[in-house]
Amino acid sequence: MCPKHLPTLTGLSFLLLTSCTSIRAVNSINNTRPLVVTNHQCPPVVNKKTVFIGPPLYAPDTIARKDLAPNIIEKGGKYVYISPSYTRTKPEIGTEKYSPEILQHKINAIKKFASENNYDTAVAFFIDMSMKSGRERFLVVNLSNNSIIKRGLVAHGKGNEKFTFDRKFSNGEGSNCTSLGIYKIGKSYNGAFGLSYKLYGLNKTNSNASKRNVVLHSMGSIPYKESQWPITQSEGCPAVSPAFLEELEPIVDNAPKNVLLYIYYGAD
Repeated sequence: MCPKHLPTLTGLSFLLLTSCTSIRAVNSINNTRPLVVTNHQCPPVVNKKTVFIGPPLYAPDTIARKDLAPNIIEKGGKYVYISPSYTRTKPEIGTEKYSPEILQHKINAIKKFASENNYDTAVAFFIDMSMKSGRERFLVVNLSNNSIIKRGLVAHGKGNEKFTFDRKFSNGEGSNCTSLGIYKIGKSYNGAFGLSYKLYGLNKTNSNASKRNVVLHSMGSIPYKESQWPITQSEGCPAVSPAFLEELEPIVDNAPKNVLLYIYYGAD
């Protein structure tokens, strides 16, 4: 019986021997060349942080006083976010600093106007629209010694454009432009942007301010500190940051008479 099964056993032995040799060869290769996972096969996870340069993201306004009448007179009171990259597509027209000589001329004019028309002669607000919006062009001036008490950023009207890199001025209704001239700052109220002050134009160039619902208010998208980029634009209102409006509030509220606001463009 053994001779009959010998060829079969010999074939099985050869097959088994060949298989064992192949396994040893594979193990030998695995031992000498271990499996390595490279960075190309499995890239590391990187958390990218988006950095916005320009007008900051919208933040809800929080300034509001319960004792103010819940009267909203702004039209809409909506904020349209403009991408920071869009504000850098062109250089903004304007100067970096105000002119002391021109400011002094405006101060003298306000002193005379306030004295003759029974307005506050101790303090007044000035906005030089010839300056870039990222610069402190809103000036609070002590009229007794011509000194600047406070400075802040202030928005100008965008007109009928998505975003303007220059300034256009108009007294027309629906123009969304800033109106130049002297304003009387009226009573405060709680509006679409929180604490706000009514404005009344006293010149032909801003006589429609009340009809246009142009008021002094804050916007959470306006920064407190200076910026090298243009800031948020309004629909004609001289809007400031919430923190700066908090600084203006006691000045306006504690004045014995109405405080004047003078918006001008350089020597105009």
